[in-house]
Amino acid sequence: MKIGILTFGDGRKRVTEASTPDCMRFQNALKDFLQAKGHTVVAGNEVVWNHATVQSQCQRLNKAGVEAVVFNFAIWSYPDLTAQAAIRFSSDISIMMYGVLNPSYPGWVAYFASAGSMTEIGRPFARALGDLSDPAVVAAFDGWLNDSKPAQRKAGIAAAKKLHGMRYGRFDGPSMGMYTGHVDESQWMSQLGVHVYHRGQLWFWELAQQIERQRVQAGLDWLEKSCGKIKWDGKRLTRGPNGTLARQVRLYLALKDFCRDEGIDFCGLTGQLDMTEQAHMCIMDVPEALLNDNADWEEPHKKPLICATECDSNGALTMQLMHLISGTPVLFADMRHYFADHDVYDLVNSGQHAPWFSRRSKDYRKNWEAVTLYPAMDFYFKAGGASVQFYSDPAELITLGRITRKKGAFQMHLVRASLPDLGLDVMEGLAHKTTYTWPHMYVRFKCPPEAIGQHYVSNHIHGIFGDHVASLTAACEHLGMEVTVLG
Repeated sequence: MKIGILTFGDGRKRVTEASTPDCMRFQNALKDFLQAKGHTVVAGNEVVWNHATVQSQCQRLNKAGVEAVVFNFAIWSYPDLTAQAAIRFSSDISIMMYGVLNPSYPGWVAYFASAGSMTEIGRPFARALGDLSDPAVVAAFDGWLNDSKPAQRKAGIAAAKKLHGMRYGRFDGPSMGMYTGHVDESQWMSQLGVHVYHRGQLWFWELAQQIERQRVQAGLDWLEKSCGKIKWDGKRLTRGPNGTLARQVRLYLALKDFCRDEGIDFCGLTGQLDMTEQAHMCIMDVPEALLNDNADWEEPHKKPLICATECDSNGALTMQLMHLISGTPVLFADMRHYFADHDVYDLVNSGQHAPWFSRRSKDYRKNWEAVTLYPAMDFYFKAGGASVQFYSDPAELITLGRITRKKGAFQMHLVRASLPDLGLDVMEGLAHKTTYTWPHMYVRFKCPPEAIGQHYVSNHIHGIFGDHVASLTAACEHLGMEVTVLG
């Protein structure tokens, strides 16, 4: 990475001139520190102390094509200089604020004052305070460097821009009193450029009754051929063109057709409690899984249509942003339970996991052969149909996160995790302790479970495989959202 360094000085010329040797000594140490990590460093050739040096030094770094910048504080400096410098770097360039260990001068005073200025103008930044030999300072720089990858930040900003002009299908509203799923249509339009289109679920139920019989039968045949097992019970999960699985197939096709015809880019679907409480209707697990997946009987290589159950609109927004970055299906799950003896969270939701998450293969047949369709649980649902059950394969890294709002302002929480190889017997045992007939992903967060308990603020969580913290951070910053990385 090509990293720039700006070192800030006192706005009084005589003070800056007297302290320049000291400032440059610390700048050179920082330059050596970054170069030792394999980075190319473009350091300022003057201390920034007035409007002219703000302009000349920022121009110097931008002309050199820096991809990230460290603001270096060794003595007192005027915090307005920091703000004037920050606005001269594009939003895809990440900024680190570093206060050196130099008690002879009030460099830390400048650091904190400048942090306030950056916060006032809304420019995100990372922090490090102390000596470069301090492990905590090294860790702060390593974290910042890892989360500031230029290509990922550019991809994140590009994804955020793609939201502009999209249409979100709000199909009824958030269920069961979840405030985190509410949407402010005007805020979405003004801040994100996304139009919220509302339509009631009964509309889709009526459309489902008009789906051609042959399309429904093709879907039933495909599911019987593709699924590893279907646990027909003759009551909750029934065969035939008028059976409960056929109801789910009809509803999926109705939703798919409607979104295509109305130009809906992503959607939220209430599911519970409306349809699930009506015995003549069906649960939404199969339609939601198919919408989020990358294959069906009409399109073996289809584009996922992001759908959030319980009409969790902020969940759908998180998922769509992740999908625009990754191009893959996106996880929607509940934060169900933490098994301390295995140090894993069981991420479960009744039908929202796309079957792609089972094997993550480009060949849908490999993914769906891991799926078992179970009868809908009568404890939770009066309606019948199938629940989609499988276990996600192990993975070294997944990025999990969630957009919520705090006093009306968007915020994103992000955390990295792995999917450890627990073995089938262990996964089966754990699944029987939660809800066995639903899909399970066992994750080990890259932070203490206490951090999740203290800071995470939604029952739902979403994810894409790989390390996408840099791209998601840049996307959210571009959209005016505060980002908290938990691990």
